[in-house]
Amino acid sequence: MTTAAPQKYRQELRRSLSLWGNLSLVVSAVTPATGAFIIAPVLFGLNGTGAALTFVIAAVLGFALAYCWAELGAAYPIAGGDYSFIARILGRGPGFVSLVLSGPVQAILIPAVVALGMAEYLSVIINLDANILGAIIILLGTVVAIFGVRLSAVAVGALLIVELLAVVLVTVLGFVNSQRPISVLFSPEVFAADGSASPLTFGAIIAGLAVASFAYNGFQGALVFSEETKGGGRNIALAVFVALGVAVACEVLPVAAALLGSPSLTELSHADRPWQYFLTSIGGETFNTIVSLGIAVAVLNAVIALMPFFARILYSSGRDMAWPEPVSKLVSTVHPRFETPWVATIIIGVGGAIMILFTDIATLTTWIGAVLAVEFILVALSAIVSRIRNPELKRPYRMPLWPAAPVVAIVMAVAVLTQQNPADLAVAGGLVVLSVLYYVFYLRPRRATHMILLDPPDGEDEDERAPRERTLQP
Repeated sequence: MTTAAPQKYRQELRRSLSLWGNLSLVVSAVTPATGAFIIAPVLFGLNGTGAALTFVIAAVLGFALAYCWAELGAAYPIAGGDYSFIARILGRGPGFVSLVLSGPVQAILIPAVVALGMAEYLSVIINLDANILGAIIILLGTVVAIFGVRLSAVAVGALLIVELLAVVLVTVLGFVNSQRPISVLFSPEVFAADGSASPLTFGAIIAGLAVASFAYNGFQGALVFSEETKGGGRNIALAVFVALGVAVACEVLPVAAALLGSPSLTELSHADRPWQYFLTSIGGETFNTIVSLGIAVAVLNAVIALMPFFARILYSSGRDMAWPEPVSKLVSTVHPRFETPWVATIIIGVGGAIMILFTDIATLTTWIGAVLAVEFILVALSAIVSRIRNPELKRPYRMPLWPAAPVVAIVMAVAVLTQQNPADLAVAGGLVVLSVLYYVFYLRPRRATHMILLDPPDGEDEDERAPRERTLQP
């Protein structure tokens, strides 16, 4: 008696990325320059000299999650990222919640933050409204992403050098021009506008973890490019850890350098553009202009990298029929020549450009922080439940000391949620509720034809793959 071969996705995306090509895209999607130059300034205002310490604590959460992503991503090499394994482990309902949070929501919000930040640095030479300039930037990034993931990898690989040089430059400047002892970083204070200081509370540090985690977010992007990466699941796991390590170094060091090297911590905390205050105070207006342009080029790298990152999640959701049939077919359309999900890329680019026109960086950053905390809990739960329900699953990478990492991640993510602004919690909660309602009233009655989860497409190291977990029936 013969057994029917399991259904698999067709290999539609071009498998052309080496490990280092994947890493160049993922490290750029982590956006070291964005974290340091766009997101960190939010923490200067919120946590004062505790900004660097907040990034260090967030790194603990990051590494706990990295173990989860490395194991699950290696076991499920599918372009959808988080929702692909969450749906197969926790069920299609939680999987769809993850899809909405890690896909369309972040796909619209995160590139908008990056493009807006780049526009602010370009303002030193371009006299144009930052929101309009940001919309133009994100549309240009969309065009580059359509031409192919390999082209994107080449482009971001070149720009990544500029990005890392910008981070190194400001780090060196801060430490060389240090105004105070390093001990101030371990006795964190916040500053009022009149210059008075008060100790930073533990609750404020926990609340700031949402912002710091956003700065690290993206290192799990190796999973999203897994169908286009050569070499198998262990390469995906390795890329996750390398990308996070780069992100931590590129956030902690320049932030610490700015806190030590700024002439006035009060001015740094309350400046509309803290890094430009820092650069001007050290080298003058001309120096600020030159370095700001370098930072803008570095941030452009993030825009180019983020577009294909999120487009593949949306593409995967269409392939799984997560939306009404016409929409699913549209977003899963692959360009016949470039072999990229070009329709999904355009949708993300246009949506992000529209979002930019009506919001600001601070609002977007705090929204994303709350959304990420919910996503982290789903990922960590999956890492626990997968081992319990499917101990026989082939895992090219297995995290050590299981379940320590996912438990730490859940505890920290819950703590972060308890300290968020009620308005930000309302945004995250509202998105979860809407996702659940859509699943219950639209997807679940159509379970035979929608949210269909197949096995990974054929690729290299196919003989090492084990049977996948079957989809849980909610």
